[in-house]
Amino acid sequence: MLGSYRSQVALAIALGALFTVGCDGDTTQTTSGTGGQGGETTSTSTTGGSGGTTTSTSSTGGTGGGLTCENNEGVVLAVTSLSFGEGDSGQWKSVGYNLDGLETTAVSKDVCQPNSGAATSTPYPDGDMGIDNSFGKNLVPLILSLYPTWVDDVNNGIQKGIFTSLLKLDCVPPTGDVPSFTSRLYGATDLGTAPKFDGTDQWPVAPELLSDPNDPFSSTVIFAGSSIKDNLYDSGPNQTYILTVPLKTQTQTTSIKLTLYAARTTMTLAEDRKSATSGTIGGVVNTEDVVAEVKKIGALLDLCDTAILDSMLSQVRQASDIMADGTQDPNQTCDGISIGLKFEMKEAQIGSVGPASPVGDSCL
Repeated sequence: MLGSYRSQVALAIALGALFTVGCDGDTTQTTSGTGGQGGETTSTSTTGGSGGTTTSTSSTGGTGGGLTCENNEGVVLAVTSLSFGEGDSGQWKSVGYNLDGLETTAVSKDVCQPNSGAATSTPYPDGDMGIDNSFGKNLVPLILSLYPTWVDDVNNGIQKGIFTSLLKLDCVPPTGDVPSFTSRLYGATDLGTAPKFDGTDQWPVAPELLSDPNDPFSSTVIFAGSSIKDNLYDSGPNQTYILTVPLKTQTQTTSIKLTLYAARTTMTLAEDRKSATSGTIGGVVNTEDVVAEVKKIGALLDLCDTAILDSMLSQVRQASDIMADGTQDPNQTCDGISIGLKFEMKEAQIGSVGPASPVGDSCL
């Protein structure tokens, strides 16, 4: 079995990967999900990538209608950097959203009960103006205590072309407000070279949540109620994302999958809409979903039935600060963990379909 400290470091890396991205060359990321209510999509199947045929895809927005998009027209943006509210001065407090509409303190009575014997001071208080980000408060410091270069390695993975996430804004005009349109999210696999981030990179997309595994444009992550106002992009509230992350050691591979509920994404677009800054993602992951996926990582690292794994699972449960649907219920035990992330994006292209994620074992 791996040595104790090395095992803790590896588990910390994997825990971080659970919530967004992979680290350097050992992991890659897929991010997908379904949009809010009211949107629907139809598409013809074709092949993509360099030299491939373009598909013809039409979409309708949510309530109030939206843009109709033909021939996969639209701006595609790729994540160029990520941050997690890391730092010793409470930086996590400004990352994310007030998902439950409350400004919770350690003595609030209108929130769910702490999980796994946690003191109320563990999940609470909230961040600035009620921002919910227990992941940034409790789990990011845990990861960094065991793996101080985690954030740097995550961003190095993006800069090396190992992974990113892609957001396609269907048929948005080059200027002006757009009150309703459809946007689509993709996970991008290994580019095979360092990206230029100049609009020419053709990223392979992960196939797991494509509606047609032969059509790289057929994302099942549809945000039908997206909008742009004064260059502020908003996915709309109460979206659902699915995060799929392949992980590997020298001898084994696995794939972890989590769903992010009650989620929202915003960012400030450049005037030419070819880049974005001040991006924020906020949402909630189901605590026991995280526990189940950490057990898969435990099997990958040969940590089943060890105190290291038991301790990590306990700390995950104690970070629970909200119900999994983004609400609060003082009569229930918290079963969700809020999370907030920051990002920036630049123009890219959707390439061909990349390889599927592996499936591995799990600790009981």
